[in-house]
Amino acid sequence: MNSLSTLKTGTPPASHTEPAAAAPLNTKTLFPQGSRERTIVHDNTEYRLRITAQGKLILTK
Repeated sequence: MNSLSTLKTGTPPASHTEPAAAAPLNTKTLFPQGSRERTIVHDNTEYRLRITAQGKLILTK
């Protein structure tokens, strides 16, 4: 199959494919020993990701 017929089927050429997904983050590496909170900046807005006393993750603005 040539690239022209590939484009007609709606399948993007190999050079335009989505990048592979990043590996999942582990909370043990995301939160160093004793740390329970991290600040994340997204679109110039700060968010706080913290571990609760019950061990759950909470993301707040």
